Amino acid sequence: MKKAKLQVLLCLIAALMVTLIAGCGSNDKGNNQPAADASNSSNAANHTDTGAAADNPFAEHMDISLSWWGIGVGFGKNDEVLQKIEKDFNVTLKPMDIGWDNYKEKSQVWAAAGQLPDIITHSITNDNPATYNDWVNQELIHALPDDLSAYPNVEKVAKAEDVKGIYKDGKLYAIPRMTYPNTDMWAVDRALYVRKDWMDKLGIKDPTNFDEFAAMMKAFADQDPDGNGKNDTTGVVMNTLGYFKYVFIPTFPQFDNSSWVKEDGKWIPFYASKQIEQVMVQARKLYTDGGLDQDFAVEKAGEANQKFYQNKAGALSLNVDSIKGATGVKAEWEKNNPGEKFDDHVKLLHLWPAADGNIYRHTTNTWWSETMINADVDDKKLDRILRIYDWLLSPEAQDLYNYGIEGKDYTKDGDKYTITRPKDDKGQYVDLKEEYPSLDIISQLAAWRNASTLEDSEANRAAFGDESVQFIQDELNWQMTNAKPIPTAFEIYTMSTPAKDKLSGINFDDDFTRVILGKDDPVKMWQETLKGYDSKGLQQAITEVNAEMAKINK
Repeated sequence: MKKAKLQVLLCLIAALMVTLIAGCGSNDKGNNQPAADASNSSNAANHTDTGAAADNPFAEHMDISLSWWGIGVGFGKNDEVLQKIEKDFNVTLKPMDIGWDNYKEKSQVWAAAGQLPDIITHSITNDNPATYNDWVNQELIHALPDDLSAYPNVEKVAKAEDVKGIYKDGKLYAIPRMTYPNTDMWAVDRALYVRKDWMDKLGIKDPTNFDEFAAMMKAFADQDPDGNGKNDTTGVVMNTLGYFKYVFIPTFPQFDNSSWVKEDGKWIPFYASKQIEQVMVQARKLYTDGGLDQDFAVEKAGEANQKFYQNKAGALSLNVDSIKGATGVKAEWEKNNPGEKFDDHVKLLHLWPAADGNIYRHTTNTWWSETMINADVDDKKLDRILRIYDWLLSPEAQDLYNYGIEGKDYTKDGDKYTITRPKDDKGQYVDLKEEYPSLDIISQLAAWRNASTLEDSEANRAAFGDESVQFIQDELNWQMTNAKPIPTAFEIYTMSTPAKDKLSGINFDDDFTRVILGKDDPVKMWQETLKGYDSKGLQQAITEVNAEMAKINK
């Protein structure tokens, strides 16, 4: 099925060598092509096979290989949830492990060697559209059937408005892994936790501009807010650099979600905007004043969180949903502060208005990462995979994710659910993902399900407690009432042009970090960095993107 296999192999090996030399790309996270015409039914998934398959599409046993982050551990124990899926669909799922730090390189190696799994987990539709285009052109991945009516839940994803941009010649080659059902839900994916007790002790009110915020962070670092007589505190720490960018929404909204912005009648990437210069000045000030964690550049994801939990930092950049769970912000803080209630000491800090008077909230496209299907998969296996994915997106599967196995972990009478699974010694229901290790992976194979964890549901209140659920609901309501989504050209996120594709080689986060840590004027440092981007095709990319946007009158 693949054409020019030798040429593909050589190209991929060459690309791999470049990738390995350059190192891993950034993992931070629209679209206007018409959807596929459902009337052009594809032969890729024929559901009217003769014989036994006509009555039972699962009659033939199949081995299906799939990749996922850490699947070797998650599928190490053949628990009842995994057994149920394998039995119901008459398959054996063969795990192929990938890690967060190597999945991009590993997939290139597999592609070059012709060893991609049947079900491929990746993030190229978001992070590297050029690779997605290459894999389509090289026939490494399977087009989905034009007619997806037999898989209505998959079809709904395929027809989502911001998915249209990844269709190629009217065909879709990936099942986007939706984070939220709409872009509004991203509002609580960014948050700034702050020690309100430290603010009270130092006589600080909520900041109304960046200078007041920077002064508060400096006070947290300099004025002994924990009262131990030592110079051992800092201002803001971050889970990752992506969360820290939220601090600068009022300065430059599109900086937060790394989108393109229209200035002087021309679309340009956020880092080419003049507005970013003020971000560079502010970030440098935070760092040099001690208000920004001095170790941020060398800490691993999540490592700095402990400083907040252990009373060494006054603010934490993360997200609202992280409040809950046994390893969530609330539990970790209370574990490090026995006898103290999190809500008495910590609150969410709402940001101040931007220059136009609006308060903005985080948003981005509705998915990050995707499932692709190996081009070597035959029609029968393609049908089986799509049936599995359709079930993974179904209400029945949502019940499994939320409540466990019916009859064992819960009972259902109409719309009423009764949880029957045991409780631990603290009176909390046993975590389903501890009982069924595969559930953490299975529940996210088709969609990240972030929205489900934000719901005010009996399952969430049972799993995470009333206080955590209410905390999330209150913040979501505040954001929807008081803030506007960042103006974002979703079409450009997944747009692919020759020069724009090459911009994926730019590692903005490293350059941003270098400016923060630098000694020279931050604006001049950034201007010199931006000149270097011109040598990587920035101006040509701007020309190409504007030509594409003009076609859709934007």
